[in-house]
Amino acid sequence: MDVKPSKPTRSPRGVERPVAMRLMPAERAELERIAGEEVRSAASMARIIYLRGVGHYRAETQSTQPVQ
Repeated sequence: MDVKPSKPTRSPRGVERPVAMRLMPAERAELERIAGEEVRSAASMARIIYLRGVGHYRAETQSTQPVQ
């Protein structure tokens, strides 16, 4: 019996209200290339990259804020 590889799940329930994001053509091509490698949509991949980037951004901004 052939078993199809499972497709990654979509965004969790409750995710709504799309956000438009402008990318340069090379950035869009890179996003689509990465999404294709992971069998995801460009929107799903952009959300994953955003979530990973928020952690890095928070860590950077917290380390540069003055201690109160």
